[in-house]
Amino acid sequence: MRSRLLDLLLWAVLAAPVAAGQVWPPLEVGWALRFLAALAVLTAALWLGRRSGRPNAPVAGLALVIVGSIFDGNLSFSVPVLAYLTGRRVAAAWPTAAVFAVVAAGGSALTVGVFGTKPATWFYLAATLLFVGVFPWLVGRYRRQQDELVTMGWQRADDLEREQGMVSAQARLRERARIAREMHDSLGHDLSLLALRAGALELAAGPESRAAAEVRAGVQAATERLREIIGVLHDDETPAPLAPRDESVDALVSRARGSGLDVELTETGTAPPAVARAVYRIVQESLTNAARHAPGAPVTVGVVAAADVTTVTVGNPVPPGTGVVEGFGLAGLREVVRMAGGTITVGAGDGAFLVHADLPHVAVPQRPPLQTARRRVRRSLVVAVATPVAIATLMSLAYYPYASSGSVMETATFEALRIGQPRADLPLPPRQVLQPPDGADPPGATCEYYSDGNFPMASATFRLCFRDGRLISKDRVS
Repeated sequence: MRSRLLDLLLWAVLAAPVAAGQVWPPLEVGWALRFLAALAVLTAALWLGRRSGRPNAPVAGLALVIVGSIFDGNLSFSVPVLAYLTGRRVAAAWPTAAVFAVVAAGGSALTVGVFGTKPATWFYLAATLLFVGVFPWLVGRYRRQQDELVTMGWQRADDLEREQGMVSAQARLRERARIAREMHDSLGHDLSLLALRAGALELAAGPESRAAAEVRAGVQAATERLREIIGVLHDDETPAPLAPRDESVDALVSRARGSGLDVELTETGTAPPAVARAVYRIVQESLTNAARHAPGAPVTVGVVAAADVTTVTVGNPVPPGTGVVEGFGLAGLREVVRMAGGTITVGAGDGAFLVHADLPHVAVPQRPPLQTARRRVRRSLVVAVATPVAIATLMSLAYYPYASSGSVMETATFEALRIGQPRADLPLPPRQVLQPPDGADPPGATCEYYSDGNFPMASATFRLCFRDGRLISKDRVS
């Protein structure tokens, strides 16, 4: 409910410029149709941004608004917001980068090739796309990576807590083993004495009642000590394993079916033994999780062993109103997969819970997840800052030589010009600047504009006005 209210508030904020531009007097012909069309585009873009089941839907919404801004410039106020949200919501970078590349190429072809826009205007439009679209998108991607880093930090904390528990458990096991060795030595001593007494009984020629009593007492003492050993070594919280160590996934699924679980297995190929054990562990924990959190729901298990990687997929519907909680079992699976050099994704979407793991047959050493996430966040921050700067620099370096070539006048030359000189006698550059400034020329005069070579635009700096072939005024325009 809260997310819907936020979406409605965002829609109202982004729709305000559109409404102001269309309904503000004087009203143009067809304003209502343009107004409704712009609102429809904005609504569709925000709706696509919330399509969680479609990973690249926010990219489509961003592209829709960019195209719509061609027909209604007030939609351009929505571009930085949607670009930022796209960076936050879309994991892959290439779909959004492809949209910006197509917009840049197509926009350049239209503005320069079709509409004949001057290069300076093209430069401003390209810079606008860079800082209004690309930069917010990169900031959104950085924020997404930062959130992932925080998540990995909490997961690391859980791992450390679990490791501490394992260390404590190992300490208890070592202490139990020490006690067991001591009791084993004691039991061995008692059994040795029992053997001696039995030998004495066998060789004794007198009454056997007393010797038999001693044998019986010794056996009872040894039995009690054996019971104590068993009690010390038994862990009430850890049940004995009920499955063979080398059990196959097919046998595991058959046992699950025999227990009443609705499981369908699709298995292709044969994984190496080391990978097969990891596959078994993933399927085992996933079936346990499904039986615990979604009893009665059908479970699909897929195992595909290719030439160099084995893919495991386990999915089941999530009953309505059931929250998906990742416990120690699934957290342990992440460590199993990481140690095998693979990757795993666990999560719910579209009413289903899915576990997907890729296990390479030749394990590749991996950095710890937290270290990898930190490195990725730092790299994203560098990209978010450096990419717009690099693109702007490249654009300037490409545009400046073209804009300044043949239109630069030295300041000393400008200062040396005298009013009344014939134009033919003046040392003027071969051509004027590409983008003369707006403003009316003096009546009856023809004005020319030249640059002093300012970077990066090489914009107009000097204005020279002529009448009847003679210089009548000179001034600075910037």
